[in-house]
Amino acid sequence: MLNCFPPMIEDLESLARWRHRANAQPKGRVVLDLEADSLHRYKERLCLIQYADAEGVCVIDPLAIEDLRLFSDWLAESDIWMHGADYDMSLFLHAFNRMPHFINDTQTAARLLGFRQFGLAALVQHFFGVTLSKSNQKANWGRRPLPPSLQEYARGDVAYMLEMADSLTDGLRRAGRYDWFLETCAQNMRRAAERHETSFHEAWRIKGSGRLNRRGLAALRSLWTWRDHEASLMDRPAFFVCSNEQLLQWSAALQDFRPVAPPPRFNRSRTALFNGAVHRFLALDEDEYPERLFHRHAAHDDYYERRVDHWLSLRDAAAVRLGLEPSFLAARAAMEALAQDEETGAAHLMNWQKEALGIAC
Repeated sequence: MLNCFPPMIEDLESLARWRHRANAQPKGRVVLDLEADSLHRYKERLCLIQYADAEGVCVIDPLAIEDLRLFSDWLAESDIWMHGADYDMSLFLHAFNRMPHFINDTQTAARLLGFRQFGLAALVQHFFGVTLSKSNQKANWGRRPLPPSLQEYARGDVAYMLEMADSLTDGLRRAGRYDWFLETCAQNMRRAAERHETSFHEAWRIKGSGRLNRRGLAALRSLWTWRDHEASLMDRPAFFVCSNEQLLQWSAALQDFRPVAPPPRFNRSRTALFNGAVHRFLALDEDEYPERLFHRHAAHDDYYERRVDHWLSLRDAAAVRLGLEPSFLAARAAMEALAQDEETGAAHLMNWQKEALGIAC
């Protein structure tokens, strides 16, 4: 691969030259990867953009360029390749309030071809016999100047992607699954946009909160708000204050009228703030408790259970026939939805999933 780019694009003039070259690339013939500092700050920042096309690899420094519209405008018009793009889509939306026109995901392609090891390093090893270093996965990408070793590591994440995408695309076409791939990528983008729309509302409803009653949810909301404030004051990630699991344990205790105490490592000031959050919860009236988000479930009678088993068996047999992981073909929740009401459940499946399960589209 001939590299026609400077080592790092750090100013608007260099970005304009990059944009001119990027515009000339064929549709869907470029690769992006993103790095952020979510492990090191309260509010994550987009810290690095890795780009590759058929002629080279470059790194764009979004912390050094004040106006990134040249990049974000190009982004909205472009079909690109990424690997495991769920988190990257969130970064796009937070940084630019937009995503690429279309994201082809090499991880999705690999899973549709039956790969069980579908991480980037595993795929690069499979296709090229090259071992990518994992030593900098938790690096602070907000450091400046960025060490040459981190720049080199970042380039490695995109250097093999385009050729690998070609191999995966060929495999999908031979298997008759390229349309499945496009449909899945489009679905992933829609879901990312939906998550972004709802992420600003009731962010305190963390995974596992569905097990709490209204009193427990009120406790969780108060403690989550306390933790968020603490993290913002320290400019550290929320997990640095305490884990989600700890929040749920405290909330479950308060739900059951049991006392809670902050960890011994908390100093006097942080302990006071924690206790303040608990007291604010205790002062609430019951009508101030948040509502539970109920999901309609079928009665767990014998007929329902037999229907679930039927759909799971059908799915597992289809997965074996197609060489796919059963949970990738369709999640258990989707099978439960079909057992509850086949028409409603099928409406939430993609066309290729319905085809694989023998459901009329």
